[in-house]
Amino acid sequence: MKLAVMGDIHGNHVALETCIRHALEKEADEFLFLGDYISDCPYPQKTMQIIYEMKRNYRCYFIRGNREDYMINHRNKPQERWTYSSSSGSLLYTYENLSEKDIDFYESIDIRGLYRKEGYSDFRYCHGSLTSSNELLLPDNPNMESIMENLDVDLLISGHTHIQESKMYGSKKLIHPGSIGIPWYYNGKSQYMILHSTDCNYFGWEEEFIQLGYDVCRVKKEFEDSGLLQKAPFWAKSVIHTLETGEDYTTPCLRLAMNLCKEEESVVNWPDIPEKYWKIAYKHYIK
Repeated sequence: MKLAVMGDIHGNHVALETCIRHALEKEADEFLFLGDYISDCPYPQKTMQIIYEMKRNYRCYFIRGNREDYMINHRNKPQERWTYSSSSGSLLYTYENLSEKDIDFYESIDIRGLYRKEGYSDFRYCHGSLTSSNELLLPDNPNMESIMENLDVDLLISGHTHIQESKMYGSKKLIHPGSIGIPWYYNGKSQYMILHSTDCNYFGWEEEFIQLGYDVCRVKKEFEDSGLLQKAPFWAKSVIHTLETGEDYTTPCLRLAMNLCKEEESVVNWPDIPEKYWKIAYKHYIK
């Protein structure tokens, strides 16, 4: 059994196409998608078209991530105010380019799952954690030891971190497959994982981490063609920097812009952060 594990696509349909093609060449039997299908990159509808095609043509497992939760919550709370700006423009652009079918699909899937198949070892999988789509399962999480100790299987697969790694917690193993669409490190190469069934270790599965180059220039051009670069200027520029280098400064830029706004104006209310603060933050981190 070869199980291709793909997470954190973030609307990067070009990288997704590359990884799926590679997985099929490697003769993957099944596909496990860990959520965050959309947001940050242009044309989310193209990513969703690929997801639906995979659902029709292959044995696939789907869960949703925090970005899908944002879209569900926005539909359910029309009074929530997103604006075209560096703060929330990417979210608004994504929402306006999704269909009701897309958001219905997100609502139909869970944030976690259990892989159970006769003849193979069970494992659990999630986007963030088993209880929250937004929780990061990293060593500095104060809940990590408890989460892993209370795990009812020996292997947990988790997305959301954009880091490709495996780590032992006692006798249990946590694996992050990395990010397809907004990958960290490896000079921005797209990342996914193949799980190989095996009788050679305690867990019954062996991870193979994969990093692939893809047409980043095509994605950059889509930022301009789609209007996303104009609708979320410095956020989009920060994402493009990550695609080119594997260095992520989106969250630091947001935090600095908010701090600058608060220092000068005594109050900060997201998403009302003037672009001048975003510009300063962007230039501070990305020279």
